This record gives sequence, C-alpha cells and structure tokens, in this order.
Amino acid sequence: MTATTVAHQPGRHEAATVASAFTGVGTLLRLALRRDRFRLSVWIAVLTLMMVYTPNALKLAYPDEAQREARVSLMKTPAAMIMGGPMFGVRETDLAVMMANELMLTLIVATSILAILTVIRHTRAEEEAGAAELVLSSVVGRYARTAAALILTAGVNAILALTMTAAMASAGFAVIDSAGMCFGVTGVAMVFGAVAAVTAQLWRQSRAATGAAMGVLALAALVRGVGDVINNSGSALSWFSPVAWAQQMRPFVELRWWPFVMLVVLAVALMALAAVLESRRQYDDGVIPSTGDRPKARPIRGVFGLHMTLQRGQTIGWTVALLLSGLAFGSMTKSLLDVAEGNELVQRVLAQQGTDGVYTTLTQFLAAAATAYAVATVLRVHSDEESGLGEPVLAGSVSRWRWLLTAVAAAIVGSTVLMFFAGLGMGLGAGITLGEPQTIWRLTLAGLAFVPAQAAMAGLAALAVAVRLPWIAWLAVTFVIISLYLGALLRLPQWLLDVSPIGQTKAPIDYSPVALTAMVAAAAALALVAGIIYRRRDAV
Repeated sequence: MTATTVAHQPGRHEAATVASAFTGVGTLLRLALRRDRFRLSVWIAVLTLMMVYTPNALKLAYPDEAQREARVSLMKTPAAMIMGGPMFGVRETDLAVMMANELMLTLIVATSILAILTVIRHTRAEEEAGAAELVLSSVVGRYARTAAALILTAGVNAILALTMTAAMASAGFAVIDSAGMCFGVTGVAMVFGAVAAVTAQLWRQSRAATGAAMGVLALAALVRGVGDVINNSGSALSWFSPVAWAQQMRPFVELRWWPFVMLVVLAVALMALAAVLESRRQYDDGVIPSTGDRPKARPIRGVFGLHMTLQRGQTIGWTVALLLSGLAFGSMTKSLLDVAEGNELVQRVLAQQGTDGVYTTLTQFLAAAATAYAVATVLRVHSDEESGLGEPVLAGSVSRWRWLLTAVAAAIVGSTVLMFFAGLGMGLGAGITLGEPQTIWRLTLAGLAFVPAQAAMAGLAALAVAVRLPWIAWLAVTFVIISLYLGALLRLPQWLLDVSPIGQTKAPIDYSPVALTAMVAAAAALALVAGIIYRRRDAV
C-alpha cells in the first residue's frame, strides 16, 4: 500500500477564493451599462455641455476688469465662500480662475450625487427589491455586485474627466490645469461613490443608505464652507472635508496633484471597508440591525399618518439642515452690507433691490433645496410599488387614488414645516446680527410663501408616479436648482427662468396673489390628473 503526498502550495487556495468572490463582475457590469445607458448619457452630456457654455457666459456676465473686481469682492463674503470656493489671492479676475471658483463646487455636488445614486441603485436597492436574489441564484461572487457598481461609477467618472477636460481645452484653457480641475471633481465623486458602498452595507433600506451618503456629502460641503470662511484660502478645518481637497488642487493658480492622491487613497480605503462590512452581513440585512417592532408604539391612524411616519426621519433631518442653513445665510447679510460700503457696484444693486432682494435670493436657495424633499416624498409611492411594499396597504380598504394623493398631502405638510424653519433661521440670523427683531417674523412669513411652489413640485412628482417616469420629477428639481444657481451665469432666457415655481416666488419683495394662486391651482390640477391616471392604470 502506498500513499501519495501532495505538497501544499500556500496562497493558491486563497487566490482562488478571492477570485471566486468576484465571479460575474463583467456580466453584472454589462447588465448595469445596459440598464443605465440612457440615464448616464444624459448626465455626461449635461455636465460636459456646462463646461462648454460657462466660459462664454462668464465673459458676458463680467465683460470688463471693474466688474470682475466687484465680483471678487462679493465672492469673498462668507455666504459666497460657502456657496463657491476658496480665493487664493492670485489672478482672481482671470477667467479660468473665476470658472474654477464658481463652478467647481457645483460640479462636485452634481457628480457626487450621480455616484451615490448609481452605487445604491445597483447594490442595496436591488437587494431590497428582490432583484439581487435572482442574480445571486446564478454563479456570482459575494463582492461581484458592489464591485460592478463601483467599476461602473469609476468608468463614468473617467469619461466625465476626459470630456470635461476636452470641453475646457477647446475653450482655450490650459490642458493640464483643466485636467487638474476635472480630475479633482471626479475624484471627490469617486470618494462619495465609495461612501455609498459603505452605507449600502450598513443599512437595510435603500432610502436610509442613500440618505446617509447624501448626509455625509452635505456635511463635507458645510465643513469645507465653514473652513474657508475662517480663512478664504482654506483653513485647517477645510482639510477635514474631501471637497476641499479637490479645490485645494488650485487649478489655474498653482496646480498641485498631491490632494488628488489623497482622494484616491480615501476612495480605496472606503472600498476596502465596504468589502469588510459586506463579508460580515447576511443577504437582505444590514450591519446596523433594524430596530424591529415596538409593541408600545402609538398606532398609525390612516394612510396620511402612514406617509408622515415613513417620512418622519427625513423630515427631521431636512428641517435641521434648513434651519442651520437659514441661520448661516441670514447672519451673512451684515457681511454683504459691509462689503457694499466700499464697492460701488454692490451699492447700486442694493439701491435697486434693497436688503429684501438679498433675502429673496437666499430664501430661494433654501426653497430650491427643499424641492428635492417634496419630490422624494411623493416618489416613495413609485419605489414602494416597484418593491411590493405598497401591496399590503392597497390590499386593505385603501384606494390607489387615496394612496397617491395622501402622499402629495404629506409632501406639502412636510414642506410647510421645512420652509417655516428655513424662514425662521433666516430671520433669526439676519435679525440678531442687524439688530432688527421685526425681520424674524418677516422672513419666517417669506419662507412660508414658498409652500405653493413646493406644492406644484409635489403635484408634478405625482404625475411622474402615475406615468411611471420618476426621472421627470428629478429633471424638474435639477432645472429649478440650475435655473436659480446658474441661470444668470448661463444667460438663460427669462421665459425659461419664469417656468420655475421657485423663481416665480419673490417673497419678501413681493407676494403676488396671481402667482401664488396659479401655483396652487397648478398643484391641484397636476394631483387630480395624476390621481385619475394612477387609479386607472395597472398596478405594475
């Protein structure tokens, strides 16, 4: 009898195990590309065209040196610092420096949101909806879905970096500095794509995972803003935010690539963390366990109460964020008035509109952000319909008509709470710093004047649910934000700007009964049509 001994080859089994964990990545990546080809193409086209159009718009907006110097003074105010970027004191009136200063934060937020939504869509959302179970029934490794989502996100960011760089170079900007700016933007986006991969492992619900990732993005933007207010070239606090790392690459001023290396290292570290967390959880579960049922909890009364309960966490989070933002914006009014004392152009603007014009603009910014809340509240009906979570409700004595319209009502009530505290924050910030107590109630009322605009957006979201095209509602939110933030810069025609319900609201300058009534009527009509369509169409 003989025995054969096989020599152990260390590392071969471990390598095979690692390889099997990523089995099917290529197939899943092709599937994701097929599903998202239209959505991603639109994002890439819009962001690239923005890089083509913005330089020409800046030339028209600031044609001479005097206007550019006035802009520099404005951009060094605290409010502008938070909404823009750091100022480094070098060639500040140069067109390329102006573009990096005004546009970089907008691009970072947009590309980061795209990365977050893409990763969650192909990981936690599929798992929650049950689609991932079909995928995992085939030969698919544990990390394949997350890896495919991150590779897709990285590919989109790489394409964006190249197309945006080419767009800027075609406008006459230096290629290397253009690449530095665009790679910085997409580097931050990749970081937040990795953040989304982590939150997808922590929470069982896709909404919670998305909200957590978005919250981290908002916190990073706020920390960067506060840090740059402390020092307009960037303070120590700024460096606690990856958003600042991209801006501190200083394109067109003194380009340096080592902050980009920091972004790459952070993204890789977060991806590794996501892999560790995924290895420690069960399918359709999160690392953070669900709280489970609470026997002593108050009963939910009615469909409207259910909607409000489901939105409770999101409402609280948005309310706190808008209250703090309102406080910051309102407290910066005095800084703007101080700048006006030595700036003739700002004096002329204030002479035409007064401080109420400043309040209107700042409140519009807060209201534009709140439209995302109103739309997301109504679109929950669509996601619940797709995942099957709405079936237990509709199986009872609840009509489809009632299910949709109570979601619209919940969105309006939640938006009222949001805009009340946004206006209150503005009023407290401005009233305390200027010593004008009456400003508190005036700006609180001005915040509530934006509720009809939020109702119109909720009605449009209901119509998007009824026709099974939720992207229409998000396109409307994007339009509202772009028209407000970049409408003047992009030289958009006035008739197009007037389409935005937020732009139509001018409180506290003007409370137009015609405009407010028209928005309420539009909201009611959209909700009515949506209810009729939703009641008559098939459930799936």
